[in-house]
Amino acid sequence: MTKAAITVKNVKKEFKGNEVLKGITGEVAESQVLTIIGPSGSGKSTLLRAMSQLDAPSSGTVIFEGEDLTKSTKKDLSHLGEKIGMVFQNFNLFPNQTVLQNVTLGPIRVKKLSLEQANQEAMFYLKQVGMADKAAAYPNSLSGGQKQRVAIARALAMQPKVLFFDEPTSALDPENVKEVLKVIQKLAAEKMTMVVVTHEMNFAKKISDKIWLMDNGKVIEEGDPQTIFTNPKESLTKRFIEQVVFD
Repeated sequence: MTKAAITVKNVKKEFKGNEVLKGITGEVAESQVLTIIGPSGSGKSTLLRAMSQLDAPSSGTVIFEGEDLTKSTKKDLSHLGEKIGMVFQNFNLFPNQTVLQNVTLGPIRVKKLSLEQANQEAMFYLKQVGMADKAAAYPNSLSGGQKQRVAIARALAMQPKVLFFDEPTSALDPENVKEVLKVIQKLAAEKMTMVVVTHEMNFAKKISDKIWLMDNGKVIEEGDPQTIFTNPKESLTKRFIEQVVFD
Protein backbone atom coordinates (compact mmCIF):
# COMPACT_ATOMS: atom_id res chain seq x y z
CA MET A 1 0.00 0.00 0.00
CA THR A 2 1.33 3.44 -0.95
CA LYS A 3 2.14 5.63 2.02
CA ALA A 4 0.64 9.12 2.29
CA ALA A 5 3.16 11.97 2.11
CA ILE A 6 0.71 14.70 3.10
CA THR A 7 -2.85 14.40 4.36
CA VAL A 8 -5.26 17.30 4.78
CA LYS A 9 -8.47 16.99 6.77
CA ASN A 10 -11.25 19.59 6.65
CA VAL A 11 -8.79 22.43 6.01
CA LYS A 12 -10.39 25.86 6.08
CA LYS A 13 -8.95 29.34 5.64
CA GLU A 14 -10.56 32.68 6.33
CA PHE A 15 -9.38 36.17 5.39
CA LYS A 16 -11.24 39.02 7.08
CA GLY A 17 -14.39 36.96 7.43
CA ASN A 18 -14.21 35.59 3.89
CA GLU A 19 -13.91 31.79 3.80
CA VAL A 20 -11.40 31.08 1.02
CA LEU A 21 -11.01 27.35 1.74
CA LYS A 22 -14.19 25.55 2.72
CA GLY A 23 -13.10 22.25 4.21
CA ILE A 24 -10.56 20.49 1.99
CA THR A 25 -9.87 16.80 2.65
CA GLY A 26 -7.51 14.55 0.72
CA GLU A 27 -4.01 13.16 0.51
CA VAL A 28 -0.88 13.06 -1.62
CA ALA A 29 0.90 9.71 -1.72
CA GLU A 30 4.67 9.33 -1.75
CA SER A 31 6.12 9.56 -5.29
CA GLN A 32 2.81 11.00 -6.53
CA VAL A 33 2.25 14.17 -8.52
CA LEU A 34 -0.90 16.02 -7.48
CA THR A 35 -1.91 18.88 -9.75
CA ILE A 36 -4.41 21.48 -8.55
CA ILE A 37 -6.33 23.27 -11.29
CA GLY A 38 -9.36 25.52 -11.45
CA PRO A 39 -10.48 29.06 -12.26
CA SER A 40 -8.72 32.12 -10.86
CA GLY A 41 -9.77 32.88 -7.30
CA SER A 42 -10.85 29.32 -6.55
CA GLY A 43 -8.35 28.96 -3.67
CA LYS A 44 -5.60 26.92 -5.36
CA SER A 45 -2.60 28.91 -4.12
CA THR A 46 -4.16 29.36 -0.68
CA LEU A 47 -4.51 25.59 -0.39
CA LEU A 48 -0.90 25.11 -1.50
CA ARG A 49 0.31 27.55 1.15
CA ALA A 50 -1.78 25.80 3.81
CA MET A 51 -0.47 22.36 2.83
CA SER A 52 3.14 23.57 2.91
CA GLN A 53 2.60 25.55 6.14
CA LEU A 54 3.68 28.81 4.54
CA ASP A 55 0.34 30.10 5.78
CA ALA A 56 -1.37 28.13 8.55
CA PRO A 57 -5.02 27.18 7.94
CA SER A 58 -7.73 28.68 10.14
CA SER A 59 -8.87 25.18 11.09
CA GLY A 60 -8.42 21.55 10.08
CA THR A 61 -5.31 19.41 10.08
CA VAL A 62 -2.27 18.98 7.83
CA ILE A 63 -0.36 15.76 8.52
CA PHE A 64 3.18 15.28 7.21
CA GLU A 65 5.23 12.21 8.11
CA GLY A 66 2.77 11.41 10.89
CA GLU A 67 3.04 14.89 12.43
CA ASP A 68 0.05 17.22 12.71
CA LEU A 69 1.67 20.43 11.53
CA THR A 70 -1.28 22.56 12.61
CA LYS A 71 -0.59 21.68 16.26
CA SER A 72 3.14 22.32 16.07
CA THR A 73 4.91 25.43 17.31
CA LYS A 74 7.15 27.56 15.08
CA LYS A 75 10.13 25.91 16.75
CA ASP A 76 8.73 22.46 16.00
CA LEU A 77 8.23 23.48 12.36
CA SER A 78 11.79 24.75 11.90
CA HIS A 79 12.80 21.38 10.43
CA LEU A 80 10.28 21.70 7.57
CA GLY A 81 12.70 23.78 5.50
CA GLU A 82 14.73 20.64 4.97
CA LYS A 83 11.77 18.44 4.05
CA ILE A 84 9.32 20.64 2.17
CA GLY A 85 10.48 22.67 -0.83
CA MET A 86 8.62 25.52 -2.49
CA VAL A 87 9.05 27.05 -5.95
CA PHE A 88 7.25 30.38 -6.34
CA GLN A 89 5.94 32.00 -9.50
CA ASN A 90 8.25 35.00 -9.06
CA PHE A 91 11.48 33.04 -8.38
CA ASN A 92 12.47 34.89 -5.12
CA LEU A 93 16.19 34.74 -5.91
CA PHE A 94 18.65 37.02 -4.11
CA PRO A 95 19.83 39.53 -6.76
CA ASN A 96 23.10 40.33 -4.97
CA GLN A 97 24.23 36.70 -4.96
CA THR A 98 25.40 34.50 -7.81
CA VAL A 99 23.39 31.55 -9.04
CA LEU A 100 25.69 29.21 -7.12
CA GLN A 101 25.38 31.25 -3.92
CA ASN A 102 21.59 31.27 -4.21
CA VAL A 103 21.58 27.46 -4.36
CA THR A 104 24.12 26.90 -1.56
CA LEU A 105 22.60 29.33 0.95
CA GLY A 106 20.03 26.92 2.40
CA PRO A 107 22.30 23.86 2.65
CA ILE A 108 24.99 25.92 4.40
CA ARG A 109 22.69 27.74 6.83
CA VAL A 110 20.10 25.06 7.52
CA LYS A 111 21.83 21.75 6.83
CA LYS A 112 25.23 23.03 8.06
CA LEU A 113 27.11 21.74 5.03
CA SER A 114 30.64 22.92 4.41
CA LEU A 115 31.12 25.40 1.57
CA GLU A 116 32.95 22.77 -0.46
CA GLN A 117 30.22 20.16 -0.06
CA ALA A 118 27.44 22.70 -0.65
CA ASN A 119 29.14 23.90 -3.85
CA GLN A 120 29.57 20.34 -5.07
CA GLU A 121 25.93 19.44 -4.46
CA ALA A 122 24.70 22.75 -5.89
CA MET A 123 26.57 22.13 -9.14
CA PHE A 124 24.94 18.68 -9.34
CA TYR A 125 21.45 20.20 -9.11
CA LEU A 126 22.28 23.08 -11.43
CA LYS A 127 23.42 20.53 -13.98
CA GLN A 128 20.13 18.66 -13.53
CA VAL A 129 18.17 21.76 -14.55
CA GLY A 130 20.58 22.79 -17.31
CA MET A 131 22.02 25.80 -15.49
CA ALA A 132 25.53 24.69 -14.49
CA ASP A 133 27.10 27.05 -17.04
CA LYS A 134 25.42 30.01 -15.27
CA ALA A 135 26.79 29.25 -11.78
CA ALA A 136 28.82 32.48 -11.63
CA ALA A 137 26.09 34.66 -13.15
CA TYR A 138 23.78 36.97 -11.21
CA PRO A 139 19.98 36.59 -11.43
CA ASN A 140 19.48 39.94 -13.20
CA SER A 141 21.40 38.61 -16.20
CA LEU A 142 19.09 35.61 -16.59
CA SER A 143 15.83 35.13 -18.47
CA GLY A 144 12.68 34.32 -16.54
CA GLY A 145 12.92 30.65 -17.50
CA GLN A 146 16.53 30.49 -16.36
CA LYS A 147 15.66 32.12 -13.04
CA GLN A 148 12.91 29.58 -12.45
CA ARG A 149 15.24 26.68 -13.20
CA VAL A 150 17.70 28.11 -10.65
CA ALA A 151 14.83 28.35 -8.16
CA ILE A 152 14.06 24.67 -8.77
CA ALA A 153 17.73 23.75 -8.26
CA ARG A 154 17.72 25.75 -5.02
CA ALA A 155 14.70 23.82 -3.77
CA LEU A 156 16.21 20.47 -4.80
CA ALA A 157 19.49 21.26 -3.03
CA MET A 158 17.67 20.93 0.28
CA GLN A 159 16.72 17.36 -0.75
CA PRO A 160 13.06 17.78 0.22
CA LYS A 161 10.58 14.95 0.63
CA VAL A 162 7.85 17.00 -1.09
CA LEU A 163 8.17 19.81 -3.60
CA PHE A 164 5.44 22.43 -4.06
CA PHE A 165 5.08 24.59 -7.18
CA ASP A 166 2.84 27.66 -7.18
CA GLU A 167 2.07 28.55 -10.83
CA PRO A 168 5.74 28.02 -11.82
CA THR A 169 5.25 29.30 -15.37
CA SER A 170 2.74 32.13 -14.90
CA ALA A 171 5.41 34.88 -14.82
CA LEU A 172 7.25 33.57 -17.88
CA ASP A 173 7.21 34.50 -21.54
CA PRO A 174 5.84 31.67 -23.73
CA GLU A 175 9.29 30.75 -25.07
CA ASN A 176 10.55 30.16 -21.50
CA VAL A 177 7.63 28.02 -20.39
CA LYS A 178 8.69 24.87 -22.21
CA GLU A 179 12.15 24.65 -20.62
CA VAL A 180 10.73 24.93 -17.10
CA LEU A 181 7.98 22.40 -17.73
CA LYS A 182 10.58 19.99 -19.12
CA VAL A 183 12.50 20.12 -15.82
CA ILE A 184 9.35 19.50 -13.75
CA GLN A 185 8.35 16.67 -16.07
CA LYS A 186 11.76 15.07 -15.51
CA LEU A 187 11.27 15.27 -11.74
CA ALA A 188 7.86 13.61 -12.13
CA ALA A 189 9.48 10.79 -14.11
CA GLU A 190 11.99 10.37 -11.26
CA LYS A 191 9.05 9.91 -8.83
CA MET A 192 9.57 13.12 -6.88
CA THR A 193 6.53 13.78 -4.67
CA MET A 194 5.07 17.05 -5.95
CA VAL A 195 2.05 19.30 -5.57
CA VAL A 196 1.66 21.65 -8.52
CA VAL A 197 -0.74 24.55 -8.98
CA THR A 198 -0.86 25.31 -12.69
CA HIS A 199 -2.95 26.80 -15.46
CA GLU A 200 -1.11 24.74 -18.11
CA MET A 201 -3.69 22.06 -18.87
CA ASN A 202 -1.63 20.00 -21.34
CA PHE A 203 1.16 19.94 -18.79
CA ALA A 204 -1.25 18.82 -16.06
CA LYS A 205 -2.37 15.95 -18.30
CA LYS A 206 1.20 14.77 -18.85
CA ILE A 207 2.65 14.85 -15.34
CA SER A 208 -0.26 14.22 -12.98
CA ASP A 209 -1.05 11.04 -11.15
CA LYS A 210 -4.02 12.80 -9.58
CA ILE A 211 -5.81 16.09 -10.22
CA TRP A 212 -7.89 18.19 -7.88
CA LEU A 213 -10.21 20.65 -9.61
CA MET A 214 -11.14 23.52 -7.32
CA ASP A 215 -13.94 26.04 -7.48
CA ASN A 216 -15.10 28.54 -4.87
CA GLY A 217 -12.85 27.19 -2.11
CA LYS A 218 -13.73 23.53 -2.58
CA VAL A 219 -12.31 20.52 -4.40
CA ILE A 220 -15.30 19.77 -6.57
CA GLU A 221 -13.79 16.77 -8.33
CA GLU A 222 -10.66 14.64 -8.12
CA GLY A 223 -9.36 11.87 -10.30
CA ASP A 224 -6.71 10.79 -12.75
CA PRO A 225 -6.05 12.99 -15.83
CA GLN A 226 -8.00 10.69 -18.15
CA THR A 227 -11.11 10.96 -16.00
CA ILE A 228 -10.88 14.69 -15.34
CA PHE A 229 -10.23 15.73 -18.94
CA THR A 230 -12.32 13.23 -20.90
CA ASN A 231 -15.02 11.92 -18.57
CA PRO A 232 -15.64 14.32 -15.67
CA LYS A 233 -18.58 13.65 -13.40
CA GLU A 234 -19.40 17.19 -12.27
CA SER A 235 -21.03 19.79 -14.54
CA LEU A 236 -18.71 22.49 -13.14
CA THR A 237 -15.71 20.39 -14.16
CA LYS A 238 -17.11 19.90 -17.65
CA ARG A 239 -17.65 23.64 -18.09
CA PHE A 240 -14.14 24.47 -16.86
CA ILE A 241 -12.49 21.90 -19.12
CA GLU A 242 -14.49 23.07 -22.14
CA GLN A 243 -13.57 26.67 -21.40
CA VAL A 244 -9.81 26.09 -21.07
CA VAL A 245 -9.70 23.74 -24.06
CA PHE A 246 -11.69 25.92 -26.45
CA ASP A 247 -10.71 29.43 -25.30
